[in-house]
Amino acid sequence: MKQFNPLLTEFERFAYGQSLHSAFVELLDWALLPFRKWDDADSQNIALEKYRTHPKVQQLITLVTLIGDLSEGFNDPLGELYMQAISNGFNGQYFSPTPVCNMMAAISVGDDSVPGQTVCDCACGSGRMLLAAAKINRHLHLYGADLDITCCKMALLNMLFNSLTGEIAHMNSLSNDFYTGYRVDTVLVDGYHYPYYVEFNEPGQSRIWLHDLKGTEVKSKFDKPFEPVRSLQPINGTQGTLF
Repeated sequence: MKQFNPLLTEFERFAYGQSLHSAFVELLDWALLPFRKWDDADSQNIALEKYRTHPKVQQLITLVTLIGDLSEGFNDPLGELYMQAISNGFNGQYFSPTPVCNMMAAISVGDDSVPGQTVCDCACGSGRMLLAAAKINRHLHLYGADLDITCCKMALLNMLFNSLTGEIAHMNSLSNDFYTGYRVDTVLVDGYHYPYYVEFNEPGQSRIWLHDLKGTEVKSKFDKPFEPVRSLQPINGTQGTLF
């Protein structure tokens, strides 16, 4: 990624005196703080005051500014930083290359997408597939889920940096175990679409979590017992005789 080295240098400076992983998680949490929608103005002011009084607030501002600049064009500097400085492939966490994501988005979304159409990635990582879909149509509703909370926060920030809408869920997509959800939206202020997110813990509020079909009777399409079909010709076990 172009101009990535300055970001890596600034991050290492920010992480001085602590582990790179804990510093990266701290960076994500503090970067998300200004985007959160609070229940009242007092809670928001208290949170923002904590941000302003952070001992490394200037380094945080520098880092977030760099990440924001590198994110233009739906890029993923957070995922790149995570792979190079944190994961090093641990647990297979090498994210899909951007050209592959662009190709898959072109195949699955296509040129005929319409605003409000939904796109879901059930193992979203840092959200690269969602960003690739946004390159085609930024007005799609994008939904991502991942088992790793750090990946969820990266994907959430990528959504916020690009003023995209949808949801990121911290959940197990295979077992449908739900932990935390983040609904992402924008609000129009003075002609600008300001992004924000709402955190929730009730799976029923999620658009990704598989809901129970309560009160819905699912009728079987089979009205008689299944009868196995037998081959007219005996098979002697030699593969060549099947063709």
